Amino acid sequence: MHYFFNPQSIAVFGATPKTFKGGYAILRNLISTFQGRIYPVNPQHASIEGIPCFPALADIEGPVDLVILFIAARMVPEALEQCAAKGVRGIMIESGGFAETDDEGRALQRAISEFVRRTGIRVWGPNCMGLVDGIRGHIFSFTDPKVLPSCLLPGPVSLIVQSGMLSAGFVVDILSHGITGFSKICSIGNKADIHESDVLAHLLEDPDTRSVGLYLESFIDGRRFLDLCRNSDKPVVVLKGGKSETGAQAAISHTASLAGNYRVAAGALAHAGVYEAQDFKQLVDFCRTLALHPPRRSRSRGRIAVITFSGASGIVSSDFMEEQGLSVAELSEATKIRLGRLFPQWMPVADPVDIWPAIEQHSGTDLDIYSLALEAVLDDPGVDAVLVHSFSGYTRIRLNLEEMSRQSRASGKPVLLWLLGRHEEVFQARKRARDLGLLVFQELHRAVECLSILFQPSGKLPRFEGAQPVPAPSSTGLSADLSRVLEDAEGPQDEWTSKRILQAFGIPSVEEAVIEDFSRFEGVAARMGFPLVMKGLQPGVVHKTEHGLIVLNIRNPQEAGESFERLMERMNGNGSVLLQKQVQGGVELILGAIRDPQFGPCVMIGVGGVLAHLVADTVFAPAPLGREEALDAIGRLRTPQILDGFRGSEPVDRNVIAAFLVNLGNVMIGCPRIREIDINPVLATGNSAVAVDATVVLGGPISRTDHR
Repeated sequence: MHYFFNPQSIAVFGATPKTFKGGYAILRNLISTFQGRIYPVNPQHASIEGIPCFPALADIEGPVDLVILFIAARMVPEALEQCAAKGVRGIMIESGGFAETDDEGRALQRAISEFVRRTGIRVWGPNCMGLVDGIRGHIFSFTDPKVLPSCLLPGPVSLIVQSGMLSAGFVVDILSHGITGFSKICSIGNKADIHESDVLAHLLEDPDTRSVGLYLESFIDGRRFLDLCRNSDKPVVVLKGGKSETGAQAAISHTASLAGNYRVAAGALAHAGVYEAQDFKQLVDFCRTLALHPPRRSRSRGRIAVITFSGASGIVSSDFMEEQGLSVAELSEATKIRLGRLFPQWMPVADPVDIWPAIEQHSGTDLDIYSLALEAVLDDPGVDAVLVHSFSGYTRIRLNLEEMSRQSRASGKPVLLWLLGRHEEVFQARKRARDLGLLVFQELHRAVECLSILFQPSGKLPRFEGAQPVPAPSSTGLSADLSRVLEDAEGPQDEWTSKRILQAFGIPSVEEAVIEDFSRFEGVAARMGFPLVMKGLQPGVVHKTEHGLIVLNIRNPQEAGESFERLMERMNGNGSVLLQKQVQGGVELILGAIRDPQFGPCVMIGVGGVLAHLVADTVFAPAPLGREEALDAIGRLRTPQILDGFRGSEPVDRNVIAAFLVNLGNVMIGCPRIREIDINPVLATGNSAVAVDATVVLGGPISRTDHR
């Protein structure tokens, strides 16, 4: 990656004197910002912008570290061969016309990937904005040379963006408003070779980068990405594009359907301690917040003191904090006494701290009310952070940003500022605050969101390394027929077969038996007792309820006989009947596993039964898991209280469910032919949990969807 971030010489294919062309913009940006050797390559010109122009790469004397291509897609293969002959180590393709277009474009992109495999030369792009280095001032990009160089600011935030023009647009917008500066801005485009994990690995080692934000539509190597995030102290924030449920309707199992296109990614990212953003500016706001203030890993919800000039904004702040899981700090009596000295006698002191009466009382004096109030609440051990509201440009309000910055650093507690006022005064104050390391926000709700991110519980636990694959099927004591199923069968297996597979790996299920004719019923029923459940087992039928193949509450032999005949009739005699002991009470969960093309084997837990799709409260986590990781996944449910004796029900031991998840993860690791596992419901009571219904989907090795 050195040749991309710190080249000594750069050649530009497509350089042109035509000012409206991207090739001109790239060259102009290099001339303005790059101190190394610059070589325009274009056989139609002898020089451009006073720099000698070369007909071909071979005509350049000396080495070329980086080549930037901004030429027609059809011309790229020949240019790549010139690079190989010259011994170039890094190539950045900023032009489009590849996999994002049509079959011809996809063929050209495959040719790029083949070139990389054949030569070992790394390729960045295609269809990207390139690279901007805010620390060195480098702009290796086709962005308008009249815009970006004039507003580029160095800062602690780095971005990796899968888009080209969009990234250019919102980066310029953020820079022009003086919100933050950037260390690196990396637009990676179609990812024919270099992808998000390659760049992330470099940025996590970059001393100028304190947080990394990514906009991604796909992950090339999801497991590597998760490992990088988990093993780094630098916070990572992801805005995931493509969250739709497209394709979920075609999924075989509940697990796959609930996974959709996004939930597996969300669960995997949370498990690795990655923060999620919901829009582009929130992505940057989270990054700049985390760059200045490392997240607090305490058990505290985040006890926030609010200092405001308005009672109304204090109330609204409290409402926002409640929504975000923060709490309004309970000020100590000592703090109230200190603040009380500033206030008129009639004014009680409480959080939010409305300091306007104090400002009025001391108007015309030299007292800095904001600084004195801030010092008092920062000294309170019951305060974790402070949100300050202020009004810029109002003569009666004194706001000493330098002192606020000093106080925040001295206390080690974050101080965030929501600033109102005339545009110009606010703009200048924001720039001054940025230089002082203070966070200023235009929207109150965004300030509270960024406070919340500092106190958000993290799933970043030490990676469990002790999970061992379960024994191969041949050594588990499986019957010969079940071993053959695991080795050769394809697609969804019936409930009976699925449960036998799971039982072989230590996953318990409800008592049951298969009967193909009613003559076996009496002996089985005598063992199980009433009430009973009957289910029709038919090849290819997974969702039995939709086919009318489940009968509940069978209370006597007569009802059993009638139910058996009805089920066999509905299956046209092509099937068998699964007889189960009907279990009642407890909590219905859905547990499962899926072999995801981006993140590999992942397990799932959620609210089960008929509510599984209606509520869609599910959490995914990458396998294998240890006990603590499994408990963390359970805790990330939106409604984990269903396990804790909700409305008088018997509490469920979470360790039992955690063991269930650990075992499921081990099965997925140990049996690569298992594509999906769906257990719905799992009935959990007290210190036990059993599978009531299950589907195992078998198949050959899954290939990663080619997102390049």
